[in-house]
Amino acid sequence: MNNIVEHIKKHQRNYIIGSAMVVWFILLVTIATRGDAPYESIAIQVGSLRVAWYAVFILTGIIFGAIMAMEEADLIGVKRDDIYDGLLYAVPLAIIGARLYYVMFDPNGTYESFIDVINIPNGGLAIHGAVITTLVFIIFFTKFKKLSIWKLLDLLAPGFLIGQVLGRWGNFMNQEANGIATTRDFLRNTLKLPKFIVDNMYFYDSNVGETNYYHPTFLYEGVWNFFGLILMLVLRRRKGLKSGDLIGVYLIWYGLGRAVIEQYLRTDPLMLGDTNIRINVLNSIVLFMGGGIAYLILKRVFFKELPDYVDTITPREKQ
Repeated sequence: MNNIVEHIKKHQRNYIIGSAMVVWFILLVTIATRGDAPYESIAIQVGSLRVAWYAVFILTGIIFGAIMAMEEADLIGVKRDDIYDGLLYAVPLAIIGARLYYVMFDPNGTYESFIDVINIPNGGLAIHGAVITTLVFIIFFTKFKKLSIWKLLDLLAPGFLIGQVLGRWGNFMNQEANGIATTRDFLRNTLKLPKFIVDNMYFYDSNVGETNYYHPTFLYEGVWNFFGLILMLVLRRRKGLKSGDLIGVYLIWYGLGRAVIEQYLRTDPLMLGDTNIRINVLNSIVLFMGGGIAYLILKRVFFKELPDYVDTITPREKQ
C-alpha cells in the first residue's frame, strides 16, 4: 500500500493531467450524445459555419497527444518550442495526406476537379495517409532542426494512438466506418454495450443497402488502440526498450489490429484498383506490421549504440 501511495505522489502531475483528459473526453461524449439517436453530427453551427463532431474529436485527440508529448519531452531533453513548431506543419500535412490517400483508393469516388479532391466535408480521411505523411515529415523536420529523430518518434507514437482512439468517436457520430450487420441483442446483452452506443449503431448502410444494427468497429479499434497506449506507457519505463523503439511498437500494434478489423468486419473498404484486395489490410500487414518489425530489427543492427529509453530520462526534480 505504501508503495502505491509513493508511486502516486511521485507521478502526481501525470495522474492529474490524465484524469483531466478522461473527464474532458467523458464530457464531450455526454454532450455529443444528448437526446435520442441518431445523434447530430454537427457540434456547432453559426449561420453557414458548421463544425462537425468529427472535427471536435480529432482536434481533441491532437491536443491530448501534444500535451502528453510535451510532458514527456521535458523528461528526455526535447524543447517544447520544437514540439510546437512541428505541430504547426505536421497537423495540416497529415490532413492533406489523409485526404489524398482516401481519394487515391476510394472505389466509389468520382473526383472530377481539384475542388472535389479537397472537399473534405463530403468525406473522407484515411488514417494510413496521415501516419505515412507525418513519418516522412518527421525525417525532414528533425534534419532541419538538428534534433534526435529517435526522441521525436518516441514522442509521436503515443500521440498517434490517442488521436485514433478519440477520432473514432467522430466516426461514431457520423454513423460510418462501421462493421457488418449484427443484432441489438448481441450488442446490448452479449457485449454489454451502453444503450447510447447501441441505439446509434442502427442506421442505413449504403455500402450494403440495408437498415440494420452494425458492429461498432469504431469502438473495437478504439479499445485495441487504448490498450496499445497503455502498453507503450508501461514499456517506456522498462529496461530493454531502446530510444526510438516506440514507433516500431506502434506500427506493429496498430497494423495487427487494423488488419483484423478491416478484413473481417468493415463494410466500406478502400480497394487496390479493380482488384478485390483491401488496400488498408494490405498496408496494415505489409507497411505497418512488416515495417515495424523490420524497423526494430534494423535499428538493432545499425544503431547498436542507442541507449535504453529509460536512460534518456531526467527526473523533474533533477532538472
